[in-house]
Amino acid sequence: MPRDANTTSTTRDDGGALRLLMSYVFADKVRFAKTLLLVVVATVFDVMGPMLSKVFIDDFIVPGHYPLWPIVGVVALFIFAVVAGTLLKYQQTMRFLDMALTAVLDIRQRVFKHVLSLPMAFFDYARTGQLVSRITNDTESIKDIYVQFLSNVVSNVILLIGILVAMAILDWHLMLIALALLPTVMGLIYLYQRFSVKVVSESRQLRSDINATVSESISGMEVIQATNQQQAKLAQFDGINNRYYRTRLKAVTVGSLLLRPAINFLSILVLACIVWFFGIKVVQGVAEIGVLYAYLNYLGRFTEPLVEITQRFSLYQQAIVAGNRVYELLQQPAAAEAPSDSAQIARGQLSLRQLQFAYQADKPVLQDISVEIEAGQFYAIVGHTGSGKSTLLSLLLNFYQPQAGEICIDGRPLQQYSHDSLRQGVGLIPQEPFILASTIFDNIDMGRGLNQAAVERAAKQAHLHQVIMAMRDGYQTQLGEGGLRLSTGQRQQLIIARALAGSPKVLLLDEATANVDSETEQVVQQALSHLHRQVTMIVVAHRLSTIRHADRILVLDHGQLLEQGSHEQLMALPHGRYRAMYELQQQAQKVAQAEA
Repeated sequence: MPRDANTTSTTRDDGGALRLLMSYVFADKVRFAKTLLLVVVATVFDVMGPMLSKVFIDDFIVPGHYPLWPIVGVVALFIFAVVAGTLLKYQQTMRFLDMALTAVLDIRQRVFKHVLSLPMAFFDYARTGQLVSRITNDTESIKDIYVQFLSNVVSNVILLIGILVAMAILDWHLMLIALALLPTVMGLIYLYQRFSVKVVSESRQLRSDINATVSESISGMEVIQATNQQQAKLAQFDGINNRYYRTRLKAVTVGSLLLRPAINFLSILVLACIVWFFGIKVVQGVAEIGVLYAYLNYLGRFTEPLVEITQRFSLYQQAIVAGNRVYELLQQPAAAEAPSDSAQIARGQLSLRQLQFAYQADKPVLQDISVEIEAGQFYAIVGHTGSGKSTLLSLLLNFYQPQAGEICIDGRPLQQYSHDSLRQGVGLIPQEPFILASTIFDNIDMGRGLNQAAVERAAKQAHLHQVIMAMRDGYQTQLGEGGLRLSTGQRQQLIIARALAGSPKVLLLDEATANVDSETEQVVQQALSHLHRQVTMIVVAHRLSTIRHADRILVLDHGQLLEQGSHEQLMALPHGRYRAMYELQQQAQKVAQAEA
């Protein structure tokens, strides 16, 4: 069973997240090498400025000697270094941004593709809002590791090396003073990582919870308002929102203490050391004004990259947490891949042999189910809530794998059919219709590339063609979200048309008429009766009057096949479960009619 998607993982796999992220960094090694070369060249031009200023001060200003062409050369070289360094920095930023957007594009595509391939068992536990957050917010945060972290850290590390080299050229003693900052900064980064990781992880999880709560509330707004649960939902949202605020405040507090303020304090100490050291040099008569100016300039540039690097570690931490969440989702095992051969379902003959299935090992849902269904037959499945009716349909659709037993179609095990063959040969009409916010044509076609004639033929089989033609735009009518322009019964007819458009050999109906009125139920029944003997139909029914003409009725009770036979055969059993259920419904219907 998949891990509960609502719980936060207690173990972190930063190695996995880093592998995911770095795989894109080194996906194009030549491009990455060119970008690094660009950073090095930009750094060379950047550190040339103070060195040229030192030459100008010590060689021209201090001695009061101003030869025209040497000064022009130094000034021109200074201007060229500034302009070239600025342009190259712009280019390196654009290169890293392009790498980041390309990575996010591919990661988001991979994640969504993987989600589509996950088994139905995963979605028994997953929350929609959290999945949306991982596919959108978390993948977007990964971009920061390229643009804000990788670009910034790489360029600043190379800049630090360039500054240290320039300092060493001027005076290696002063360079050692500045170099003393590095281990202290590394210690601060370690402390920040140590204190922030738990807070950042919790804040990402709480953001997902916020998205999940909002999504759940909006989708169930009708029920929330009908049951007067607005204040309860608001209290739930406020609780999560306040926890998110507190965790974000903790993260900001840790960052504000250990990052920029600490680095600024250390840089002031280093500046004091350099001034003291330079004062001694002045006393000794070996100091140069240009060297002091260049050192102070380099020191300002030296501390700023350190501040930038430490500041970016907060973004790095968030990106790693986001990458870890995305990596965890990618590690969820996908549904077993079916063979890619061209075998098709030709007849629709079904064999269920000693099926055993349980969602949890100690709670069996189906026990020793064995049924033979000939092609074109109409089978009905009835039973009380929790008897395993819908689960049996899920097994027939290969959404779940039985722990024991076998399902065969046309004598071939279900697992041996390719995904496309199975979906083409087996159609599903669910109890709750899923309608795209698109046209009627698109809702029937569902991306299968059907022509107009095939779509119209399916609509006619579902007795929906006349309704569609009465609309102004016909099959191009936009239905809106949830198919609001259609009645409940028409939505169900649309789903039937969708299933029939693929010309399935097996048609599964999961209480397809449970939520429609009697008139619409008759229309749906009329549509299905025309398919008898043409398509193998398995109908999960709540209204037993709708399956009286079934070839065989299976009565399930707590996962066991209690009774089976035609309506007449089952009604002949003096103390049968089916007979008791049928008579109870008939009595309830008579009472309802009398009260009306």
